[in-house]
Amino acid sequence: MNWILGRLLPAFSLLGSVVWIYGFVQLLLHRGVISHLSKVSTDPPPDGWPSVSVIFAARDEVGSVERATRLMLSQDYPGLRVIAIDDRSTDGTSEILDAIAAEESRLSVVHVHELAAGWLGKCHALQRGAELAGPDDAWLLFTDADVMFAPGSIKRAIGYALKEGVDHLTLTPDVPTEFFVERVFMTMFSLAFMLYAPPWHVINPKKKSAMGVGAFNLVKAEAFEAVGGFRNIRLSIDDDMKLGQILKFAGYRNSFLSAKGEVRVRWHVGAWNMIRGLEKNFFAGIDYRPAMIPVSILGIITASMMPFVGLVLGPGWVRIGCIAGIASACGIIALLRRQSNLAWYHPLFMPLGGLLFIFALLRSTYLTLKRGGVSWRDHLYPLADLKEHVRVRNRWMKELWLSTR
Repeated sequence: MNWILGRLLPAFSLLGSVVWIYGFVQLLLHRGVISHLSKVSTDPPPDGWPSVSVIFAARDEVGSVERATRLMLSQDYPGLRVIAIDDRSTDGTSEILDAIAAEESRLSVVHVHELAAGWLGKCHALQRGAELAGPDDAWLLFTDADVMFAPGSIKRAIGYALKEGVDHLTLTPDVPTEFFVERVFMTMFSLAFMLYAPPWHVINPKKKSAMGVGAFNLVKAEAFEAVGGFRNIRLSIDDDMKLGQILKFAGYRNSFLSAKGEVRVRWHVGAWNMIRGLEKNFFAGIDYRPAMIPVSILGIITASMMPFVGLVLGPGWVRIGCIAGIASACGIIALLRRQSNLAWYHPLFMPLGGLLFIFALLRSTYLTLKRGGVSWRDHLYPLADLKEHVRVRNRWMKELWLSTR
């Protein structure tokens, strides 16, 4: 016990603290990389606005699809086209989309009645949408059926992409939260995401870190086709992130913007629904490798809990480091507070957020192994197929990265 309190506790407490201190310092040094869509002008580029097709997949989205679709169509972007892929809906989504299309010629609706073999439903639907885009479309915007666009948001995004010369632009949307535990979970999610894809690395072509958000992935059509579209990531649960990664690995330029007040999506209501919503993602995030579970749990405990343990049980010099670490985590959220209604003090509840993360990871792993695959939208994707896809995809991505160095 003395050895644990004297050696391990200080070491892991300080390690967890250093993670947040490093992240906060880096975020301060690179604060300028986080730009905001609302600050981008809607003035037309010198050569005029390029053609854009907005593409989204919808499956049983009757509660949000009408408003979201009408907001997309209300954009004052010249020649805008919206392609909705109704992916086997059974709740009235099909009828809503058809009714809108009957009065709005810019909306095209495609009904998918059967899931294509070897594809995730969403990836297949988005690929179908991309193939239906106009041959002269310069850009493709992939989004979701519940995302709400503010007026002028597409103009701002295209304007920024043209000005900065990027091939792929993703936006971090507003994710409103209502309840305290929701915000604690989102705090942990935001902090973990920043460590996984540091903003200053995303824009650095020499770093592998990339970003992709399903709510808004804007891609040059020629770049999208050059990497094979969704074909090489057709069974990737995190298709939005993987799209950003393969584009960057292929040598295309990634960038991102904060979309506070411009793009909004209500992710899940309540922490329990957030955990349920991630049951397909967490085990997939470690490539379905059970051996990574202990490593992941140790990492979560170290970062989310040990600074607080050290603050209470550690010697004086350890407590100072832990205070600095906890304060740094609060500082990170203060700098990133523009999304999700988070406040600087929410990291003070990181131990609870860490417990929720561990539970979500274990639950995702257990359900995937028990079912023999990932259950998503009333379809079971066999684990053997998913693991084989990951193996082939990762090998291809490694070769892609090396080929562009």
